[in-house]
Amino acid sequence: MSLSLSRCWISRRHHITLDDHRRMRRRMMALRLLVLFIVCIATSGKDRNVPHPHRGVLRPYNPGPFDISLSGDDEQQLTEGKPVTKQAIPQKSDGDPAGGAICIQDIDAPKAAVWNQILRMNEYAGKVPKVKESKNYQFHRNRDGSITMKTRQRLGILPGYTYENYYNHKFEPKKDSLVWSLDYDKSSDFDDCAGHWHLKDHPTKPHATRVFYACDIKLSSAIPTPVLNYIGKSALKQATSWVKKESEAEPDSTVPTEFVTKGASTRGTTRGKQRSLGFLRRMKLEL
Repeated sequence: MSLSLSRCWISRRHHITLDDHRRMRRRMMALRLLVLFIVCIATSGKDRNVPHPHRGVLRPYNPGPFDISLSGDDEQQLTEGKPVTKQAIPQKSDGDPAGGAICIQDIDAPKAAVWNQILRMNEYAGKVPKVKESKNYQFHRNRDGSITMKTRQRLGILPGYTYENYYNHKFEPKKDSLVWSLDYDKSSDFDDCAGHWHLKDHPTKPHATRVFYACDIKLSSAIPTPVLNYIGKSALKQATSWVKKESEAEPDSTVPTEFVTKGASTRGTTRGKQRSLGFLRRMKLEL
């Protein structure tokens, strides 16, 4: 009798503990949703023309090649069409939650075709994963041959929720690089950002390109865990996989005309040139 009662007591105790665990999980989920809701309400009412709280805390990238070596296994993975990723995912427990990330991808298309996809940022929505809106609001050719382009983007990281950021890009055609940070004259939802695209001719395959992509992001402490996951490994692969897909689909495309320095070759398909001219006309109207 006592043994039977003891077993029943233990069973009831174990059952209550499981219920408590389930209730705690539901409460935590509700709390996360509440935090997400509050964050979205707060960001939706922002005056985006108010300057960012700081002028940059992450170290910006310098245009040019990355100082990185690839192993034999890395080269084999790239040969198989797979990206090679190296990263540090930001942790919420860090006092300075910055995440460093780099991805290398081989693309069976010339550099001009790859730049054609990367530089046409007005066309990112519907083509680049998670990008709901992308529109350039400033375009300027600098005396040194570089080009400054500022872009507003809205990211739909979670269903029904978007995050708005303003980026300051600098294209250095002589160094085959595009670097960027936040536009600190605007108010963005990310605390800070620093990134770098670098292209070089493939070391062994003709008419192919090796692409390097890096992105460091500093998040506000209120950003929920799914957003941290988005800027992890899966986001890195998405960042280069869409470029690979689109570039290989149009390997004869040219660098958009407005990004080409005087005297440089603008060889490419008529279709690519028409796109470039249309882009330039739109930029003139916006400016």
